[in-house]
Amino acid sequence: MDDTLGVGFIGAGWITRAHALAVRSLAQVAPVGRQVEVRMLAARGRERGEAMAGRLGVERYTTDWRELVEDPAVHVVANLSGVYGHREATEAALALGKPVLCEKPLGVDRHEARSMADAAAAAGVQAATGFNYRYLPAMRLARDIVARGDLGSIVHFRGAYLQDYAAVATPVLPHNGSRSVNDYAHIVDFLHYLGGEAVSVQAASAKLTAYGPDVEDAYVAAVELGGGGLANLEASRVARGWKGRQRIEVDGTEGSLWWDMEDMNRLHVFFAADERAGLGGFRDIFVTQPDHPFAANWWPAGHGVGWEAGFIHEWHYFLSAVATGEPVPAHQATFEDGYRAALVCDAILQSARDGTRVRVADLAVPGARP
Repeated sequence: MDDTLGVGFIGAGWITRAHALAVRSLAQVAPVGRQVEVRMLAARGRERGEAMAGRLGVERYTTDWRELVEDPAVHVVANLSGVYGHREATEAALALGKPVLCEKPLGVDRHEARSMADAAAAAGVQAATGFNYRYLPAMRLARDIVARGDLGSIVHFRGAYLQDYAAVATPVLPHNGSRSVNDYAHIVDFLHYLGGEAVSVQAASAKLTAYGPDVEDAYVAAVELGGGGLANLEASRVARGWKGRQRIEVDGTEGSLWWDMEDMNRLHVFFAADERAGLGGFRDIFVTQPDHPFAANWWPAGHGVGWEAGFIHEWHYFLSAVATGEPVPAHQATFEDGYRAALVCDAILQSARDGTRVRVADLAVPGARP
């Protein structure tokens, strides 16, 4: 019996390198109880696939994802292709009973995401959506703080993701075709992960570049939350100077917190009780203490982790569940989470297109629920 978990990668973009680094780091950082090996890579172009396979040290590559999905030596599939390649390959793998980790956004829209989530439920195997920022220590601590009720009732959420890739695109270096709403769905997932529930959306978007497909380069959205709270979401591909500015803020009746991806090991937390005691102001927490999330996997206190740590923790959760046959843990972003994000993203797109407020529930797609 093959006791090694064989993983197959679909896709040969830069994100594939991040996942490969994570899988290969597990044995040193966060073992999953079984050996793990990347056994095959699939890419649309032979030249690109061969180059990526060689770079990653993967012996076998193919230009047909079906060959990878159907290979008996591949036990787990990582769908790291562009979003238009997600549904068919993922559902084929699930139909064969193979666990799948699929990059975000899960589907091109809520209908695809719902279909994929239903396929995962029917298959009864582990399935995860690649919202990798959930697994950074500071964001996991933020979740713990909110979930304990330390901030009181949440009244306001703010999420922004700013880059300038499209602003500097040229015919030589073209816009890569991404959408600011779907591709930056991390901030929508954070809204859910940190306890918010989108009820309705009022949004505006704009095409601001001369190159690339006719899709929005930026958007802003005002979101009504369950319980009467509000959220502001904003993303842009044309924010000059910003390469990866992702900022999350949560305001509650008894405190607030904020986090910035460009200082990812630091969490800023304010408690009203501190202010009442004459110690007001935000606590500056460097999330590396021995009792902080994921700290046991890493270095002595005071030594931060890098961006790749989120992928390592993501794979640790996922493959630990696969190795034991258990469901993925509560903190893992599932296909249902991918669908929830897609639902809100579609509400944003529809609101911006029609100039109306859209109720999220009105767009819900009937389907199986766990």
